[in-house]
Amino acid sequence: MRKGTIILFMAIILLGSSIDPGGVFLMIFPGSRATALGGAFAGVEGDVFGTYYNTASLGFANKKLIGLQHANWLTGLWPDMYYEYLAYVHPLKEDLVITGAFTYITTGETEATYNQQVIARFRNYDFAIKVAVANRLNDRMAVSLGIKYIYSFLAPEWLVREVLGARGGGQGKAWAVDGGFFYKILPNLNLGVAIQNIGTPLQYLDAGEKDDLPRTLRIGLSSVPFENDIHRVMVNADITKILVGVTSNLRDEFEDTWKSFGIEYSIFNIFSLRAGYFIDILGHRVGLTWGIGVHYKTFRFDVSSDQKIYEFETSNYRLSAQYAF
Repeated sequence: MRKGTIILFMAIILLGSSIDPGGVFLMIFPGSRATALGGAFAGVEGDVFGTYYNTASLGFANKKLIGLQHANWLTGLWPDMYYEYLAYVHPLKEDLVITGAFTYITTGETEATYNQQVIARFRNYDFAIKVAVANRLNDRMAVSLGIKYIYSFLAPEWLVREVLGARGGGQGKAWAVDGGFFYKILPNLNLGVAIQNIGTPLQYLDAGEKDDLPRTLRIGLSSVPFENDIHRVMVNADITKILVGVTSNLRDEFEDTWKSFGIEYSIFNIFSLRAGYFIDILGHRVGLTWGIGVHYKTFRFDVSSDQKIYEFETSNYRLSAQYAF
């Protein structure tokens, strides 16, 4: 079955040397603005895609936000694969915000063959639904807590039973919690910390192994060193560690930690240019990211690409939009 091939490729690309967890799609960075900055976004305040990177960054939101991202993801591996992310932010009162997010990825239609005969066609997909609250503790600090449901569909149960002789297989389910912390160190410097995907493992077969979720620790800084009525410059840096298969070898752990750097230049708060750099040494993902954005009143539209971080030929553009009301 071709699905087995694509899952293997995804694990290699996304995890590097980490012991393979389940739910690898949970580690795909959403949002064109964020990915243009190399994924350095944990310390950015007030962006709807902060629902993924650090929900606590939305603790100061005073407007409703809605955002949507679409990406034909890694088409060099699988031409029909696409990745969607939808998020919503709703202030309940001055110091409390509720958020929701939906993540979805599919490789498109898959053919299952047996003895050189096509015996099934089906669509593989994974999705996650997350609900979280962000609480502003004071004028400088906010925290968040969220819960998510994860579902992964690899193949119909009857197909797994017929081909592999296994019972209760083909789908996996899990629950997880996320926590976040956001602190305004200075008026132009923010710190963000998030720990994510702490929960139950995914299990695709009744008698199969259980795959831990990609428990993630993300720490980021975001600074605005220059801003006036015309120009604005933002500089970000994040480190992201997948807390699965952790060893006592500090050198290996450092190399297996993702590093993200990004810079954004905006003029008249209308047009933005962005560039970033992403480093995942053991995962063989190192390279430049870039993007542009247009901001008109309360609407933002962004485009980004991170295809240069991969060692194979592919296109990897993200389109995203968000609206405040």
